[in-house]
Amino acid sequence: MTQAGSNLSDSELEFLDEQLKARMGIQSGLIAKAWTDENFKQELLSDPKGVIERELGTELADGIQVQVIEETPTTLYLSIPVKPTAGAEGELSDEELEAVAGGSIKGSIVNSVWGGIKGCISKGC
Repeated sequence: MTQAGSNLSDSELEFLDEQLKARMGIQSGLIAKAWTDENFKQELLSDPKGVIERELGTELADGIQVQVIEETPTTLYLSIPVKPTAGAEGELSDEELEAVAGGSIKGSIVNSVWGGIKGCISKGC
């Protein structure tokens, strides 16, 4: 998984890989449900933040915005998530290490991905 010129450690790469897999798992579940339940799909399109909060069993911060875009047969979308951050000096926090080692990926993805988005919004990126 390493890339030419990458300066990330193996543990950081593993952490990022686990975060991405967890996010994709959550997204896959939402997409599958939307494909099989038209009412759920319409609710997800009209109130994405509320639906995601309900499905994850957590509340997202007030400043977090969620957008859902439905693809068409001729238009595809690629979303590049905010990169989860490691702790001080590039070290993974105990929580992040636990997630990589098989801890709560769901909790970790919510904290890292949505927390990263919140940080990005506050910094204007």
